[in-house]
Amino acid sequence: MNPIAIMQMAMMYFKLNGGQSAQAKVVFKEGMDVIQTIAAATKDNKITAAEKKALVRELREFSKAAIDLLDGLKIPE
Repeated sequence: MNPIAIMQMAMMYFKLNGGQSAQAKVVFKEGMDVIQTIAAATKDNKITAAEKKALVRELREFSKAAIDLLDGLKIPE
C-alpha cells in the first residue's frame, strides 16, 4: 500500500472518529479490525481456515457493536 493512501486512511479515520459517541468509536474500531484482518488474510491471495476463523470473529464483533449502536439511538417522534 502506498504511503499517501495510508495517510489518507488515517486522516479519514480520525476525522470520522472525532466528536463521536463512545459506541460509534467502538464501531469504527471494529470496522478497522475487520479491514486489517481482510488485508492480512488476502495478502497471499489465499485464505486459510485460521484466517477465515479470525475474519468471522472480527465480523461478529463488528456486527454486535453496530447493532448496539443502532439499538441505542433514539428516534424523535
